[in-house]
Amino acid sequence: MRVPFSAGADRLTWAYPNLSPQLKKCASHILEHPSEVATLSMRQVAARADVPPGTLNRLARALGFGTYSEFRDLYRNSISEISGGWSRGSEPLRALDCEADPEHAVDAFQQAALLNLNALYEQLDRVVLDRAVGALAQARRVLVVGMLESYSAANYLHCVAATGLRNWRLVDHHNGEVPSLLEPLSHADAVVCISLEPWAMVAITVVRRARARGARVVGITDQRTSPLAASSDDILLVPNRGPSFFRSYVAVTAIVEVLIGMVVARSGRSATECIERTESQRRELGVYWEG
Repeated sequence: MRVPFSAGADRLTWAYPNLSPQLKKCASHILEHPSEVATLSMRQVAARADVPPGTLNRLARALGFGTYSEFRDLYRNSISEISGGWSRGSEPLRALDCEADPEHAVDAFQQAALLNLNALYEQLDRVVLDRAVGALAQARRVLVVGMLESYSAANYLHCVAATGLRNWRLVDHHNGEVPSLLEPLSHADAVVCISLEPWAMVAITVVRRARARGARVVGITDQRTSPLAASSDDILLVPNRGPSFFRSYVAVTAIVEVLIGMVVARSGRSATECIERTESQRRELGVYWEG
């Protein structure tokens, strides 16, 4: 039976943490450069991954394929799905020169933002996105997780969602409520986690414990080799390259807006009515400036 590319890539992603160091080295290269499997010979892929050719056969068997040829066919049959993807190693942007004039600096950030947005929409797996939206719309409760730099994106996601979805909660480990939020989780619940490299230990720990209790995990992350990807049921990848030391969150913000917009639309009239009540109460309480 033919395995869809997305399912095969997920299989490799989920297996990644438990692979041997040599197989992990090979898997990491394939996850970052999937088109090579479709277009290059086994020896060429092995050379680029800096592993012996036999490693590719061992990796294929570890993933449940009979031979490397079966594994390679997955990529060859799905070349149109992966040809428009993005890679951390492809055409990296030049580091921003601190001595550059403002015009150059603004152009560099504009280029990075546009590249990240274009890459996001080109490689976005619509099937996975739709599956994640359905799970979040049907969940009994949804926890939103994001630590360190990702906390602001998680807070934005929760803030927008909470206007129309009363069952969403933002996880804040500083107030000690994490155990009480995790304890009642079951297969009826879901977690949305945002984490980019370097991945926050607390976020990954929360996700793994939530998944162990049966909750569905939607992971927004930057690499298939990230610990969040390996712990997610639905993986939404976002490019985050930038011209400075800091990673770009432009694509993260974009996917958050797509995700919550689709969840609210899927939730129907009940979400719309909730948003209307929230807005009415905010105006009555003087939340907005009316000057």
